[in-house]
Amino acid sequence: MDKVRVVFVCTGNTCRSPMAEVILKNKSNNIEAKSAGVFAANGAPASRQVEILLEEKNVPFTHTAKMLDRELAEWSDLLLTMTSSHKALVLRDFPELAHKVYTLKEYAATENEKKYDAYQEKAAEIEMKRAAFLHDITKLDTEKQAEKRQQFETEMRRELNELQALEQALPSMDISDPFGGTIEQYRLTYHEIEEAIERMIERLNQEELEG
Repeated sequence: MDKVRVVFVCTGNTCRSPMAEVILKNKSNNIEAKSAGVFAANGAPASRQVEILLEEKNVPFTHTAKMLDRELAEWSDLLLTMTSSHKALVLRDFPELAHKVYTLKEYAATENEKKYDAYQEKAAEIEMKRAAFLHDITKLDTEKQAEKRQQFETEMRRELNELQALEQALPSMDISDPFGGTIEQYRLTYHEIEEAIERMIERLNQEELEG
């Protein structure tokens, strides 16, 4: 069986997503991991605090930042973001990939957090409807476009209200941002990411067993 391909995504690809990448690489040989940022400066080094932390743990680490692009997004089987804001940006740029975009904590959710699944399904459904609408409307004449757009906007208001109601019931699915903080804050974030990745690996292993 081919390895699962995971891309972790944060803002600059210098703190959280590189930590997630190296944690996963050291915990599983059956998953291929990469990372990127939604606003990364290509070639920028990792945060010095991340380097210090991984030196403490005797984990080999070399990294340069990379902007998330279409090639990398399409390469992945899973696009796991550090926050809901990152997820929203990824969905904006790659709406057709909504089926594989989650926050890390969302994908690793325990049974008590599974209410996030309903939100994910609704969000993906809305993004696919938007993409289909934008594709189909170009085939219509101007008068039909106006009519179709009005119908679509009415439907979307109802869909977005349902999504908002689901969102309000959700626990936080964001990984804390240590950028600019102390080494202790980086340790806490590392631990937070590590716990989520362990649950993520359990889910992938279970899904493989279930076929």
